[in-house]
Amino acid sequence: MKNIFLILSIASFLSGFSQKKIVKFKMTQYIPYCGGAKPSPEITAKLNAPVPYANKTLIYVSDKNKIDSVKTNAKGVLNVKLSYGTYKFFEPWKYYRQIPFGENESNINMECLALEWAIADMKITVGKKIVYDEYKLLYPICSYRFPCLINKHFPQ
Repeated sequence: MKNIFLILSIASFLSGFSQKKIVKFKMTQYIPYCGGAKPSPEITAKLNAPVPYANKTLIYVSDKNKIDSVKTNAKGVLNVKLSYGTYKFFEPWKYYRQIPFGENESNINMECLALEWAIADMKITVGKKIVYDEYKLLYPICSYRFPCLINKHFPQ
């Protein structure tokens, strides 16, 4: 019994040394105008205002290849407790190697898509300071501008 208590005490003591930090980051986007006609001044004004990246799931992979997911809240705040290290965040379609925008596989350059799947949408390095890098979710693209499309269907 004393050995079990000693082992639990040592494990508890050592777990206190694994350094973790709470990462809290407000994520926003500027939604592009994907219509065909010239947008009105009201629409243009809305496009120039950031929109919360709300209730979205991201998959993250640590530099030690540990995988987990996190969901932003209704205000677009990412709130997760992470150990020291570097984390790459991906939208689910990228992590699960899916074709985006509901596009047909016959209209996708699959070599190009494989390269897109490998590009992280965001990178966070957790250490004494938290560094946010490669935040590619800020300016999403319209589906017809996706670089891997073979035949682009532009709006009329």
